[in-house]
Amino acid sequence: MNSKNVCYVWDENLIQECDRLPAVPGRASMVHSLITAYGLLQHVKVVRSKPAVDEDLKRFHSDLYLNHLKTFTEIDDEYMTTNEDEELGIGYDCPPVSKMSELVSTLAGGTITAARCLTLGLTKTVLNWCGGWHHANRHGAEGFCYVNDIVLGIEYLREKFPKVLYIDLDVHHGNGVQDAYNLSKSVFTLSFHKFEPGFYPGTGDIDDIGNLAGKGYACNVPLHAFYSDDTLEYVFGKVFASILDYFLPDAIVVQCGADALALDPHGGACVTTRGYCKCVSTVLEAERPTMLLGGGGYNHANAARLWTSLTAFVTGVSLDENIPEHTYWPQYGPDYTLFIQPTLSRDTNKTTYLDECVTRIQSNLNTHLQKANCVSNEASSSSSDKPSENGLVFRQNRRIFEKTSETKLDAEEKTADDVYAFTE
Repeated sequence: MNSKNVCYVWDENLIQECDRLPAVPGRASMVHSLITAYGLLQHVKVVRSKPAVDEDLKRFHSDLYLNHLKTFTEIDDEYMTTNEDEELGIGYDCPPVSKMSELVSTLAGGTITAARCLTLGLTKTVLNWCGGWHHANRHGAEGFCYVNDIVLGIEYLREKFPKVLYIDLDVHHGNGVQDAYNLSKSVFTLSFHKFEPGFYPGTGDIDDIGNLAGKGYACNVPLHAFYSDDTLEYVFGKVFASILDYFLPDAIVVQCGADALALDPHGGACVTTRGYCKCVSTVLEAERPTMLLGGGGYNHANAARLWTSLTAFVTGVSLDENIPEHTYWPQYGPDYTLFIQPTLSRDTNKTTYLDECVTRIQSNLNTHLQKANCVSNEASSSSSDKPSENGLVFRQNRRIFEKTSETKLDAEEKTADDVYAFTE
């Protein structure tokens, strides 16, 4: 892959707002700083994120919820949540923060910007590590997520790509995205996650395959505790190949939540960078327009290690195992290397169990998607609405996507020569 054909969504405001998230304070800066310290911005096309507006957010979220967010202007430590707050998910795991409406619009804007990179044909692969908030629902916040930027991004993708495959690698089930498309045949949701009694969110059983018209268009792979690279790679390869054959997606979105990594405080899995890279490699081999997003990841140093490694992987850049010295270097101790050490916990997922899951999934696909597959073949053969080549789109959309000369990232960081931004 030509690395300069990979788009990387960035903006100072996007980083600063993401840093304000109570569940991952300062994580966005740590991730971006490591990517920059390795010089990876020289190998991507940096695209400036643009905040979402109300019309964007209303494509999924309710007026009631969005209007309530606007009431949070300045929040102090003594603020007590109200009944209305809690009805809309603002409380225990999603505490109120100051200027919440600005936070939500900025986070959503990053993924919408990424989607536009694909719909305009500016790239085949786009990265937004500040995105991936998969638990929020239409009417409220949930599970550390104040906005479902993924659903908003998919809605923009559907303007160009009739069928979108959503893949969730987070250790928690991607319930918010699945619920949004539970009745849909145009978006297929696929989630690999830990599924055990008492583990949040408690959904995503293998029998959970969508409802009514959308029955068969959701697929869940429930894994036992401490699932490893071997388990994830084994089941991902088999399930993804089947879904690709049956659903025939026009575009793919992958949520690369880093909380399935070993030693994550909210995880309970034992995956390393190897497992994530293998899954992403398998997706990219399908040669569909692909968006890679962040998500969970509460060991911030490991999240930065993972997303930096994935950035290097998709751009074809080899990285030194030794972390370069930069602002956050002390937080990568005691070894100061890129490698994520797996734990000694025993993977409780046996091959017989994984094969049973695969068999049931393939049976569901054969039952519910066989006819849809035939219809899709006919539709795709008559459609001329295909993404254009990169250079052509740049020339045709010069006023939509232009270089910005005023942008420079942190002075200590040597970055890409060009930063692009969407203009009206």
